[in-house]
Amino acid sequence: MEPVRWGVLGAARIAREQVIPAIRRSACGEVLAVSSASGRAGSYAGELGIPRAYDAHEDLLADPDVDAVYLALPNSVHAEWIARAAQAGKHVLCEKPLVLGAGELDEVEAVVTAAGVLLAEAFMYRHHPQLATVRDMLRAGVVGDLVTMQARLHFPLPRTDEPDIRLRPDLGGGALLDLGCYPVDLFGALVGRDPDDVAAVAHREAEGGVDVRTAAVLRYGDVVASLDCSFDSPFLNTATLIGTEGTITLTDVFRADLTGGVGTVLVDAGGTTERIQIAGDQYVEQIRVFTRSLEHRRDAEADAALTRRTVRTVERIAHAAGLA
Repeated sequence: MEPVRWGVLGAARIAREQVIPAIRRSACGEVLAVSSASGRAGSYAGELGIPRAYDAHEDLLADPDVDAVYLALPNSVHAEWIARAAQAGKHVLCEKPLVLGAGELDEVEAVVTAAGVLLAEAFMYRHHPQLATVRDMLRAGVVGDLVTMQARLHFPLPRTDEPDIRLRPDLGGGALLDLGCYPVDLFGALVGRDPDDVAAVAHREAEGGVDVRTAAVLRYGDVVASLDCSFDSPFLNTATLIGTEGTITLTDVFRADLTGGVGTVLVDAGGTTERIQIAGDQYVEQIRVFTRSLEHRRDAEADAALTRRTVRTVERIAHAAGLA
């Protein structure tokens, strides 16, 4: 397959620091163009050596040489630009959260299906090999039957005079949408189903503002799960899976890229603790999986089903916490 020619919608930091370098490391794609409605496309392209720069996203979508787009715009406009990209015949890798609710997901899936293009959510952690290893452990009964899942994702978000987009309700901000979606996605990936029950609480700094701290408890059949997330503590991204005969702890479950690509898995079972270190490049593998899926669409079906579970569950948590 010829290398995929990518366009980047939005001069975002995550694109500059993570996704564009990963496309280049993947050996299966090249970054051809970037667009920014804020006038930054030219300087951004110059800094990163991107050949084409557009001051309007529509112009990038009209470029016939662009095969696929990476969408890194504010959450509130994901659905709109997914639809526009699909109608322009572009495949789409969109930052999480893909959309803001199940209704939006129905709409974009209809457009994507009609256009015959691929849509994937950029949950890069799904593609680190530690997740597959842990799934295999659970299937093999290494810690017995699963009883409880716990996951946490926190980081300190500075408050400034010009609020970060993650603190703006009009742009789809909030800790649940930015951070809590990761534990939700992990739970769905491990148990393969929607929760039966959901309870949640959230804290806003100001009336009408976004949630800056959220916690939820969920029940998946016999398995109970809990998550918490915030913009108010030192960085933390952990998960613990408790079984009838032991525990599995992932110390860098979502951002193994911050530890040199090495995820650490601690298995406490049978009276001993085993420390397993698993190396991988989750951003590169995300690009490779997306590229393979362009030829073999069935490879993307499991990820699409997981995204739908995650969207539904996040929406239920938002309702339970009084955020919707």
